[in-house]
Amino acid sequence: MVAVTLHNPLPMPLSGKISEPGVYSLPIEIYHGQPTVGPSISSSGLRTIWSQSPAHYFVDSALNPKRAPQPDRPAFALGHLAHKLLLEGSEGLSEEFVTRPEQWSDWRTKDAKQWREDMIAAGKTVITDADLAAVTGMAEALARHPLVEQGILDGFVERSLLWKDAQTGVWLKSRPDVVPNASGLFADLKTTASVADDDLERSLAGFGYHMQAALVGMASEAVLGRPMEEFALVWVEKAPPHCVRITVLTGADLDRGRMQLRRAIDQFAHCVETGVWPGPGGDRQDAEYLTLPPWAAKQIDQRLEVIAAEANDNTPNSEIAA
Repeated sequence: MVAVTLHNPLPMPLSGKISEPGVYSLPIEIYHGQPTVGPSISSSGLRTIWSQSPAHYFVDSALNPKRAPQPDRPAFALGHLAHKLLLEGSEGLSEEFVTRPEQWSDWRTKDAKQWREDMIAAGKTVITDADLAAVTGMAEALARHPLVEQGILDGFVERSLLWKDAQTGVWLKSRPDVVPNASGLFADLKTTASVADDDLERSLAGFGYHMQAALVGMASEAVLGRPMEEFALVWVEKAPPHCVRITVLTGADLDRGRMQLRRAIDQFAHCVETGVWPGPGGDRQDAEYLTLPPWAAKQIDQRLEVIAAEANDNTPNSEIAA
């Protein structure tokens, strides 16, 4: 077990590379880079490998020396702002964020575009007055939920847990929204368009949040020396009425996530070793058969049966007799 403390996380070493597992205080851009002495990967990278391919992960990875500059994605600014304000408060907000001046209502003018580019180049996240209003509404809605009042989102934020995978030796990274001081209940804040049942199920499956949760559990055991008992997703709608729902993942889904992670970690380690990052087809060099999915084949077959039956019904009696 590694001796760590959540109260006093380790700083980035002067060498610029982490060589010891532990709890670290890292700027988010450092965390998303390659902060360790060997190649490292986080939940988002492992989920990309699983859902798409190693090639899709590598093309935008900090491991790729030819990676293209990452585009500005305004939708992510709202999520970043929400996490900052809802989990950490307003302290230090001006160091990370800058609000679009009132003289511009959009980014269509040359001056507005240039200003935004300058702010991004300076390391700022650009937000709007509408973003601030939306996050204020989210904060008020969250504050009214009984479980939030009871402290489900209380704990240590901006803690990065880094450790080596025992089977492959590659470095793994996890950055939970909230690390509880002593309990085994971890919670993650998710901003979403809708908290309706079907929409939450699609988000869980589409974004692979159970894999993210499973990696948090692995981090808790490897770095903190304690098991994760439960993982809760705290959902809040980005637009009014800012409805809030809190869901807990099942043990079965966390087990699935761990198995998926194991496969993705092994793939990552193999790619690092060989320098080859295959796409969805793997390393096949020949042609492959492609068949219709069962649901599509069934629809077609049923329609063909109906057409054949209608054709038989329309056949004249004289032709049948002949």
